[in-house]
Amino acid sequence: MIPQPFIDDIQSRSDIAEIIGGYIPLKRAGRNFKAVCPFHAEKTPSFLISPQKQIFHCFGCGAGGGVLQFMMLYEKVTFPEAVQMLATRLGLEVPAQKGAPDSGKQAVYDVLAQAADFYHHNLLKENSRRQLDYLTGRGLDLETIKQFRLGFSGGPLRVMDVLRKKGFTLDLLAKASLVVPGQEGFRDTFFDRVMFPICDTRSRIVGFGARLWQERPGAPKYINSLEGPVYSKREQLFGLNFARDAVMRQDALIIVEGYMDVIVPFSRGIKNIAASSGTALTQEQIKLIRRFTSNVVLVYDSDQAGEAASLRALDPLLANEINLRIVRLPAGHDPDSLVRKEGAEGFRKLLDNGQDFFDFKLSVLCAASDVRTTAGKSAVAKEMFTSISRIKSEIVRYDYLARLAQALSVKEESLIAEFNKGNVSSRQPVAPGPAAGSDPVPLTDKVLVKFMAQSPGAFALIKGNVRPDDFVSAQARQTADYFFKNYSGLGLEAFISSIEDSQVSGFLSDLILDENVPLDKAAFKSSLLKVRGQRLRLEQKLLRDQIREAEKSGDSCLLKQLMTKYMSPK
Repeated sequence: MIPQPFIDDIQSRSDIAEIIGGYIPLKRAGRNFKAVCPFHAEKTPSFLISPQKQIFHCFGCGAGGGVLQFMMLYEKVTFPEAVQMLATRLGLEVPAQKGAPDSGKQAVYDVLAQAADFYHHNLLKENSRRQLDYLTGRGLDLETIKQFRLGFSGGPLRVMDVLRKKGFTLDLLAKASLVVPGQEGFRDTFFDRVMFPICDTRSRIVGFGARLWQERPGAPKYINSLEGPVYSKREQLFGLNFARDAVMRQDALIIVEGYMDVIVPFSRGIKNIAASSGTALTQEQIKLIRRFTSNVVLVYDSDQAGEAASLRALDPLLANEINLRIVRLPAGHDPDSLVRKEGAEGFRKLLDNGQDFFDFKLSVLCAASDVRTTAGKSAVAKEMFTSISRIKSEIVRYDYLARLAQALSVKEESLIAEFNKGNVSSRQPVAPGPAAGSDPVPLTDKVLVKFMAQSPGAFALIKGNVRPDDFVSAQARQTADYFFKNYSGLGLEAFISSIEDSQVSGFLSDLILDENVPLDKAAFKSSLLKVRGQRLRLEQKLLRDQIREAEKSGDSCLLKQLMTKYMSPK
């Protein structure tokens, strides 16, 4: 956990207008600044930055908070990562805490960065000409090789010797998966291979993929770093650190299989592309994708393995409400070879003609089953049901069922009945959450929450007299609950700027900037009495109902207790 005094310090050193102005163009509007909101599509600026209060708020989408909340939303990072980024911007180092979960991770990042430098510079040396020629022969120019920091590992003890001389211990090199134990002691994990640094979304190197540049009997073509303190293959998408801005601009991510499937299209101008690195898409990778977009285009290899990988990816993506298209490549091609042959435009044409999950899966199943027979139709329907059932929208589900009935030439009613019979289809439609602004917030709720956010004394009074459930609106209840659980009564401004819940910070920034919500004592007293009175009236009604039940049952002891409570409301 990062010490709160350090968080307070970096926020006090930062000017929110200067930080946000480094990301988007700002225009002066009196004491404040206005901008087109970076978090939703709009033409008229509704994004306001208040240097005086050090907060921002968008009156269109409701995003808001302090400088750290802005960085979390814009950079798609967690709160600790936003603190780290802001500290780095200010030239400060986040203090390490003894026993913290991240303790020791920084040393692993440091040694991996040093290893990547060694591999990269080794590739560019004259005696690595053949390895460099291998990469240029695969369609990469020197600029792309440098951008992705591709490298060459060299001999079996090269990186170990270099990094040991720089003071890194064998234990640290092993943790970073740079060395492995052998019969004669430790040796380099990667020997005589072309190196692909694998980065997280903050462009920190977390591991390596390594490919043979020439055949070696008995050696696998690819090997990866072992799982360790900073690397988990199931949590990474190769190239996403380069693609993230394009993904957010285009609101779509192209998912391919391998390193070169990313690098070659990227070098030709297709920037919103990343690789699952030969693994079936995991829940962790899907969660990462959803931080940047809810639209995915799958472009796996044209062989049977690629088709199977696409089929495996469908259900997890649909279950996570990802809009999905699948692109089929011509036989014998992967994205790397296709772009080198047909160019970026040829690849884009295929992307534009991608199939939705329904058409793709149905065509694969129909090719494998005889849908002229009842057994074939039943088998195809059963497989299609597993994917359709993952869709949360009942309307969309039944639209696909109607399409399936037509494709299989069966009665729609029969197919729907069969769908509803199976356990796999028993999912109940999920009730949509309230749209932004659909939960009206009473003025009394607004006044009390605004006072909580601006006066420690008022906060203490509210906490002593009101419970979160006493507020009428869900937003006010959520915000009050967050305050009551997390605020200690000191450093209110710093506390607000450190709120990690984007809904709470957005609601607060809106209230703080809303001049129609009064901050006078009369409004505070009136609102406090009204909210507290609402609770007392509800409690009295409940007691009256309980008294009637006690009278009916003849429980005189309980009746006496309830009457005493009713006559002495708190």
